[in-house]
Amino acid sequence: MKKLGFTLAEVLITLVIIGVIAAMTVPTLMNNTNAQEFRSALKKAISGTNQALTLHYALEGLSAQDYTTGADLVDGVFKTRMSTIDGEETFTSNDCSGGAVFTTADGMMFCVSSNYTSANSDEDTSACDSYNINPCSSSNATPNLWIDVNGLKKPNVATTSSKRPKDIYQAMIYSQKVVPFGAPTQEVMFERGTAGSGENASSGGSGA
Repeated sequence: MKKLGFTLAEVLITLVIIGVIAAMTVPTLMNNTNAQEFRSALKKAISGTNQALTLHYALEGLSAQDYTTGADLVDGVFKTRMSTIDGEETFTSNDCSGGAVFTTADGMMFCVSSNYTSANSDEDTSACDSYNINPCSSSNATPNLWIDVNGLKKPNVATTSSKRPKDIYQAMIYSQKVVPFGAPTQEVMFERGTAGSGENASSGGSGA
């Protein structure tokens, strides 16, 4: 009786084809998965810091405007109202060198930049006014909050394009709110597609 089957050559050719297809598709699938994880984590980070500011104001009557330095804000608000742990005191990149760092229980790392400032004034032209018009920063062109959504895990690289989201993002602290800062972060946060001209992480304004 004649038996039907595949020759060794046919099996090897099939395996080669499967390998080529896998090599072409798996990296894309992994990148899409990582991008979605980073996006979800960024939304959680922004939501968590906003909730901390809102809760602190409701309970204590104090906003970010009432804390003169980033370290005071971290100790007085974020470490008080968020579930934090004793972790690495140095941020995962040099983007927030010299800032006040805290780590949440889910492994995210936050750094309030050294350019955080509060004039503690309601003048329209002051920094960090209670109207949430001006951010708590010596410059509206640079962020005062950096977020590493997966903490010490790599790549520890700032996101400069929504086409290739990484794990570090920029935000801006106002008196009673935190908003994503710069075109790439805003586009990842709000799923607006690609960054286009927003290749520079600092581009795009405060997003207030």
